[in-house]
Amino acid sequence: MNAWEVAWRLTFWTWMVLPSANSLDCGRCDRGANELTCPYSFSPDHYVIKLTDVREWPRSSFHLKCKHDAQSVDFSYISDCDFSTVKYVELQWCPMPNGSFSEMFEQIGIIAKNVTSLSFVNLGQRYENLQEWHLEGLTNLKALEFKNNGFTSIPPHVFDNTPKLLHLMLVENQMETLPESLFHNTKNLTRLELQNNGIVSLPKGLFANLTNLRNISLWENLLSQIQPELLSDSPKLWSLELTKNNISQLDPDVFSGLREIRKILISNNKLETFPERVFHECPNLERLEFENNRITDLPDDIFSENVNIKRLNMDYNRLTRLPEKLFTNMKNLENLKLKRNGIKSVPLGLFEGLEKLQVLDLQSNILEDLPPGIFDDLISVDLLILHNNSLSELPDEIFANCESLRELYLSYNKLNTLLPTMFPNSSLESVIDLSNNNLSFSSSRTELTHYNKTITVQDYFPLARMTGLTRLLLKNNQITEVPLALTTEFENLSTLDLSYNSISYLDHHDLTFKSSILKIDYRYNNIKVINLNYMNFSTDTNSRVEIYVSENPLVCNCELFKFAKLTKGTLRDDIALTVADASQVQCSYPEMTYVTSIDPTSLTCKSQKCIENCTCMKRPHDHMFVVDCSYQNLQSIPLLKKEHIPNDDDYEVTLMLTNNSITSLDGLGKGEYTNLVNLTIPYNKLSFISDTYLPKTLEALNVRGNNISSLTTSVMKFFNLSDVQLNLGNNPWRCDCNTLELHRFLVDSGQKVLDIHEIGCSNFKDEGLINLNEEDLCPLIKQPFVIASITAASIILLVIAILGTVSFYKFRQDIKVWLFTHRLLLWAVAEEEKDGDKKYDAFVSYSSKDEEFVNTILVPGLENKDPKYKLCLHYRDWVPGEYIQNQIHHSVEESRRTIVVLSPNFIENVWGHLEFKAAHSKALKDKTNRIIVIVLGEVPPKDELDEELRLYLSTRTYLLKSDPKFWEKLRYAMPHPPDLLKKKEKQEKIELR
Repeated sequence: MNAWEVAWRLTFWTWMVLPSANSLDCGRCDRGANELTCPYSFSPDHYVIKLTDVREWPRSSFHLKCKHDAQSVDFSYISDCDFSTVKYVELQWCPMPNGSFSEMFEQIGIIAKNVTSLSFVNLGQRYENLQEWHLEGLTNLKALEFKNNGFTSIPPHVFDNTPKLLHLMLVENQMETLPESLFHNTKNLTRLELQNNGIVSLPKGLFANLTNLRNISLWENLLSQIQPELLSDSPKLWSLELTKNNISQLDPDVFSGLREIRKILISNNKLETFPERVFHECPNLERLEFENNRITDLPDDIFSENVNIKRLNMDYNRLTRLPEKLFTNMKNLENLKLKRNGIKSVPLGLFEGLEKLQVLDLQSNILEDLPPGIFDDLISVDLLILHNNSLSELPDEIFANCESLRELYLSYNKLNTLLPTMFPNSSLESVIDLSNNNLSFSSSRTELTHYNKTITVQDYFPLARMTGLTRLLLKNNQITEVPLALTTEFENLSTLDLSYNSISYLDHHDLTFKSSILKIDYRYNNIKVINLNYMNFSTDTNSRVEIYVSENPLVCNCELFKFAKLTKGTLRDDIALTVADASQVQCSYPEMTYVTSIDPTSLTCKSQKCIENCTCMKRPHDHMFVVDCSYQNLQSIPLLKKEHIPNDDDYEVTLMLTNNSITSLDGLGKGEYTNLVNLTIPYNKLSFISDTYLPKTLEALNVRGNNISSLTTSVMKFFNLSDVQLNLGNNPWRCDCNTLELHRFLVDSGQKVLDIHEIGCSNFKDEGLINLNEEDLCPLIKQPFVIASITAASIILLVIAILGTVSFYKFRQDIKVWLFTHRLLLWAVAEEEKDGDKKYDAFVSYSSKDEEFVNTILVPGLENKDPKYKLCLHYRDWVPGEYIQNQIHHSVEESRRTIVVLSPNFIENVWGHLEFKAAHSKALKDKTNRIIVIVLGEVPPKDELDEELRLYLSTRTYLLKSDPKFWEKLRYAMPHPPDLLKKKEKQEKIELR
């Protein structure tokens, strides 16, 4: 239905939207609001009357709807009704009256001379022709509609009775022609609609007297030609519609004299060509449409006189070429359509001067290339459609001047790439569709080097300067990655369609856009990974980003962790990113399953770099790096190197060593175990646990099924001071007085031990340690008398010993130092050295901030005096490039003593603490006093000291640099060279002689 018909229908149906405030109060019928059903609703011949008001005339629109198969209408039921104000009458599905319409109106109560509009509409089921007397008495009629009545003919003088007629609709009938004198008495007629009647021909003089005719519609008839004389007497004609006929050719003079014509529609005919000057006498023509014909060529100057055309539609023809000067004078052209022709190329100057063109449609042709500069004059183009062609490349800057471009379609072409400077100055604002090309963007970086020239993303990405985009469609291409510029440059982007491409990977760059309201379609790609682990999710309440990612072969591993939570709605409540098709997103590996059904905590990734014969995995839910070296027959802790650990974030480490042959934990002091939180080493050959090698970061320790029989006091202290979760079962625990601390630990902190009831005593027939009491473990507690006696005797002996030796022990150290310094009784004060084969006499551990004291005082005092000692120093004896932990252990092992220069600087030194721990561990293992502590300045406060160092200072003697006898005490604490004693004995023998 065209615009004119819509206006006509609105005229007749005004009663539907403007009901009266008063209901009908006449007639012997069923009543409703402004409605009568006569005689009643269930009568076989009932009819319905509706009376409505319009603003100009109260109660002026009358609608009569009959039963579709009624043979007659009985108006006696409404004889008492007053319809004298009615001006608009619509009769629907009613039979043709036996008399004139004016007589029927009198029966109803309508005054015929007041009626200005009449519509008579049927269903095409009755075949009753119009008679000449049917319109008698309707002298004031201005609008008349006969629709779908099946008229096969019409009386020549039927409209003689309606001289004031302005608008006539004779539509959807079955008339092959019309009488030539039909409109001789309707000189005021301005609009004539004759569509869909089956008209084959029209007489030459049909419109002879219609000098005021402005619009003629002949849609959907069977006309094969239009004679020039038919239109020559209608100089005021504005619109001519000949669409859907059988016209195969036009007379060159068919439009002669139509200088006022604004619109000509001759679409859907059988035209194969146009006469050269057919439109030349239509200088005011604004709209010309001849789509869906058979036109193969156009004369060069066919539109040369039509400078006012704004809309030209040539879609669905057979054009293969376009003359270069075809549109030269069409300066006002705004809409040009050339869809679905056979155009292979366009000449360079084709669009020259079309500065007002807003819509250009060249889709569904066979264009193989576009000449550079073809669109240079299209400065106002808003929509450019080029999809479904055979374009393989686009020239540089082809859209450089299209600053108003809003919609661009390049779907269904053969584009392999977009050149770097394709859109340098354009400001595409609404839609870009690059669908179904072989398009490939090879970089998503913000800049790259090309022929030694740095190219920024604005130069590289063809659409970079089109920052006004609101919709971008890149459907059906071979795009392998999302250009970075899309996410950083387009703040107005609202729709991005990248479906049916070859994208295999998405990360936060591909889902973080400058635009705040956006729908992104990534469906039907080859996406295997969606990694959102580093995405900075927007919490802007005005931001809404929806993504579609179903129909992709996703791999469900650790990289999908945050995306899996996003699909389940458990990631965060305040993020703007949502998966619109979350319920349809599936994993293809390791099994076909919906992502929403996956437990995100189960997602892991196998690392390619790992310890030999081990398996390494990333587990994002707890940020864990799991190293599994179980069942590998290892003899020691494997070396974890820096390159094994993910460098993309700070992961904690879980080490799994189940069922190996490891005997010691000393390997934890080497490699990258500083972030070790979980050590699982069950069913190995551990017999001893040293807290020296247990990192403070440890949260779980599993040593089940080893050879551990007891734990040291320091290890128990470590367990008590930490929150580590333990598995200690299935070890051969020796339950005696030495196990009291472990027993108390289980009683007081049993929740830390996960297998508390599996800790059995090997000497109690595997009785559970937790089930024993302290008297069972240490029987002496059961003998209070014996204990009391032993205690009393011990006290007496102790008092005697104290009284006898207090004076000696009070000054024992000073006496030994004096004797050693003066080389007297060396046999009494010299100690036997167990490790005389060591490379160094002492390893010096100090802070780099105390180098001056070490280098200028301590080292010269020991290496250059008598006896001369060999010291191990960081800067002098360490091998460059070796791991520091390895260097520390090597230095301690190869030295008889470790000198610790204790100062506030040392307390802050991490490596100093490691050196002390290593020396302390070595001393405990060898049961010797290997550590010499030199305090510079005041003794540091206890709360600043490491627990192990604080414990050491509380139980050992240390040297103060401020002590006057510092050097004598230091040399005494150093190893006593065996040759010193021999030298003294030899000297004494010589003196005796």
